[in-house]
Amino acid sequence: MGGGITGAAVARDAALRGLKVLLVEKDDFASGTSSRSSKLVHGGVRYLEHGEFGLVAESTRERALLWKLAPELVHPMAFLFPAYEDSRVPLWKLSAGLWLYDLLALFRTPSLHKKYDASETRQLEPQLRTERLTGSIFYWDGSTNDALLTLANVLDTRAHGGVTLSRVRLTGVEWNATESRTPKGHLLKLNDEKTGREFSARARVVCCAAGPWTDFIPGLWPEGKGPGAGAPRLLATTRGSHIVVPASRLPTKHAVVLTHPKDARVLFSIPWADSTILGTTDLFDRENPDQVAISSEEVDYLLDAGNHFYPGVKLKREDVLSTWSGLRPLLAPPENASESEISREHHIEWREPGLVVVAGGKLTTHREMAQQVLERVEIETKTWVPVPGPVYAATLTKERPLPLIGSERDGPALPRDERLAEICRTQIVLSLEDLFVRRTDVFYREPTNGWSHLPRLKSMLCAELGWSDDDWTKQVEAYREYLRKNLWAPLGRSEPV
Repeated sequence: MGGGITGAAVARDAALRGLKVLLVEKDDFASGTSSRSSKLVHGGVRYLEHGEFGLVAESTRERALLWKLAPELVHPMAFLFPAYEDSRVPLWKLSAGLWLYDLLALFRTPSLHKKYDASETRQLEPQLRTERLTGSIFYWDGSTNDALLTLANVLDTRAHGGVTLSRVRLTGVEWNATESRTPKGHLLKLNDEKTGREFSARARVVCCAAGPWTDFIPGLWPEGKGPGAGAPRLLATTRGSHIVVPASRLPTKHAVVLTHPKDARVLFSIPWADSTILGTTDLFDRENPDQVAISSEEVDYLLDAGNHFYPGVKLKREDVLSTWSGLRPLLAPPENASESEISREHHIEWREPGLVVVAGGKLTTHREMAQQVLERVEIETKTWVPVPGPVYAATLTKERPLPLIGSERDGPALPRDERLAEICRTQIVLSLEDLFVRRTDVFYREPTNGWSHLPRLKSMLCAELGWSDDDWTKQVEAYREYLRKNLWAPLGRSEPV
């Protein structure tokens, strides 16, 4: 249960082992946290400061593996970490930390890190703040299209015989206490969110990989004992928000590590084809994950960081092309821990008679988490077959590579109609939001977020997706609401007619 990166990876790993698999997701695949990350596959330089060496070693190992296994979706990205006279971490300490970072990664990067003085740093990033600049550290991490990486796992699950259903909600489970001694299994009650039809399925094991929704599922827990049924929460979710601006307004050649002038929190400016990402924030948010969206205050916070470190650009709200915001499903910490101090480690536990829960973790370590889930379940069932190897769907179709819309090679323009039609046919598109937000980057980087193109696209999309005029009207209104929530309202913009 849960069609984000973790649930999709668990389903894929299980299908590769020859198991019968059903993956259910109440919305679109990757519609939650897994399409709202910083688009990075990274080891986590800042985790070194908190002594999380095991997590860094695991993350850098998985980063290197993903570079090899999914080269169309995960690739190296050059980072620059500037240091200033008043920086909390001086240049010499940054250099020492990056030696440790390279060591924990077993030097599996395109090159070792490099130290640059202030003059060299200015040449590398001319727009960067120069006042009291002492130098910078160059190093490697990774970037990805998080939504398409999740979708690749979903499609590969299908290719290996698994069943994957979006817009299907788990409404309850009738747990069979004697499941381990009979083949009957547990009864899962399911609801098709699009048609309202209720149906059921049986499973020997239920895996909860619901991310920030883990604490909001009262019908799941055996004997009614769980965070959705009065027990303490497993998670302390924090909200991470981003804004996107044109690269013409904020040009940057590297991903640059920034420390916010107000609270010294680490964030990034990240080149993204002809645009630049600024993010992320880190705020405790215990509300229902369905309601998450960037706040007006967060927009100003990110603009302030951009204007501080790039003083010549003078970014304004009018420059913001798009935003996104997601909840990190972080494990509940000790009392009085700050948002940034909460560990990104993950937790896996078995609950009799057949529930395995995976919580916490990060995008980078999804493959390792999935493997550990299956190993944990194997202890209970002892019925698995060996994994046939860490094979990844490097592209989204087996016949030929499908261009990744909005990647560096495509630019921000709206994809050609025939490409949109192909995406509708091959990538499980059920809504305008699916198409514009998670299958392409139209929402993020097209100047009108796709809104002005809807009249022209109506006939083609209705034909491809089987929508009636009534369906189209509902889709347009739903996409309007998405734009209102994630863009127009937090930026204080008037809605187009």
